[in-house]
Amino acid sequence: MASPAPVVDRHATQPLIETLRACTHDVFGTMVGTALAEGTPLVGDALRPQSNVVGQIGFGGSSSGLVVFYATFAGARAITCSLLGLDTADEPSKPEVADAIGEITNMIAGSFRTRMATEGDAWAVSIPTVTMGSDFYMTALTDGQRTMLPFRMDDHEIFVELVITTKVRRT
Repeated sequence: MASPAPVVDRHATQPLIETLRACTHDVFGTMVGTALAEGTPLVGDALRPQSNVVGQIGFGGSSSGLVVFYATFAGARAITCSLLGLDTADEPSKPEVADAIGEITNMIAGSFRTRMATEGDAWAVSIPTVTMGSDFYMTALTDGQRTMLPFRMDDHEIFVELVITTKVRRT
């Protein structure tokens, strides 16, 4: 008989969520040059963002999981133009957009890792992966807690998701 899946303590993950939120604001304020408006975080699988460009980075430390960044093509294009110093009338290439979203995801997750490591625990992050397309949704192949942080950047909705995985005890 299989044992029940471990449960993530939501109170224990709240500092992680607040840190990720702060990191997202800082990265957009300093690197994209815009302030983000934020919505109410959603826990679980209730929200499936309408996104076309998704960046993802795994992390490990005293907690492990994923940081996932979601944007529409239009939102990702606006972020790319800002990062590359392009005019808003310019049309960045798909590789430029993928690189920009990978870099934004990397900056958010890297800042998250750095802040969490100040607690004395060693943290590490993976390299970013970016998926582009339509009508898809990213899901982690693990039990755990998913928290979606919705933001608005001008006319564009973006989302940053924190997936905290449960620890698996190996025998």
